[in-house]
Amino acid sequence: MQSKQPTFEQIAPAFGTSLVVKQFLESGQNKNPLWHVHPEMELVYVNGGAGKRYIGNHQSYYHDGELILIGPNLPHYGFTDRLTNNRSETIIQMRENFLGDNFFDVPEMRSIARLIARSKHGLVFYGDTKEMIGSRIERLPEKQSFERVLSLLEILKVLSESEEYEVLNASGSSIEIEPQDQVRINKIYSHVKQAEFSGNHKTG
Repeated sequence: MQSKQPTFEQIAPAFGTSLVVKQFLESGQNKNPLWHVHPEMELVYVNGGAGKRYIGNHQSYYHDGELILIGPNLPHYGFTDRLTNNRSETIIQMRENFLGDNFFDVPEMRSIARLIARSKHGLVFYGDTKEMIGSRIERLPEKQSFERVLSLLEILKVLSESEEYEVLNASGSSIEIEPQDQVRINKIYSHVKQAEFSGNHKTG
């Protein structure tokens, strides 16, 4: 059982975007294995390699890479380090309402809304889903902002319809951060976004 209080990770998309997309190749791998939490969802594709996953109350190992979707406020460790021997790691981070407060309430988006709800317990995908979606995720950094959002929606749609997944934390046993911490995090997030907005609209 993970007892250490998770570190809050501040995530702020660049001005004019609603997503954070990071890609770490062999020559510059992600070296942030801290136990941390953030209010954003996180979709991670690790291409090849083997390592450890620690998400909420769940602990296990992966082999030959992994595709994982972590819901908001679910504490987790990083998935790669210098010993993982993965070829690359691509991470997409976004708020639940990154397309607006009611976007996923429309009938066409209900399956994605259900996927987001399941992700709060941590989801790992395998089989053909992992191979097909993994390659799409790796191409996201190459796309412009509009095409990137469209591609992400397509990815989420496929994941929402896939049966090749495992829920990592059984219902009721995932450990999200406490409500009072959520209030604090939202205040920090709002402050960061306001500072960013002001900084990008200063006139000389």
